[in-house]
Amino acid sequence: MNKLLIAALTAALCSGVAAAHEGHHHDEKAEAAGASQTISGEIVDMACYMSGEEHGAKHAKCAGMCVTGGAPMGLLTKSGDLYLVVADHADEKPYEAAKKMAGSDAKLTGKVTKKGGVQALIVDKTEKP
Repeated sequence: MNKLLIAALTAALCSGVAAAHEGHHHDEKAEAAGASQTISGEIVDMACYMSGEEHGAKHAKCAGMCVTGGAPMGLLTKSGDLYLVVADHADEKPYEAAKKMAGSDAKLTGKVTKKGGVQALIVDKTEKP
């Protein structure tokens, strides 16, 4: 039941993201929220990781399909820290490049921000470690 609920919430969130970005203007204070940092870890699909801690080489194919299909993406560090990976509206290419690395290690650079108990990385550079 919990997996079904999480899947339904993930689908609802993903379907609303594109519509929410149209005509979206940023708050200048929010944009200046975090300093640029480089963080290494595994790109995970948040739906599978949060519901069943699915990650690693065995889960790479599923992670790739999930993030390509619109599931939220995260960066899981070796120390266990998890960052929600968010596209920079000014340049979404690094975010799209990160999607192609789902299930494998990556080095992401961007602004780190924390709101409502969620830490996120607004990615502006993606590279292999």
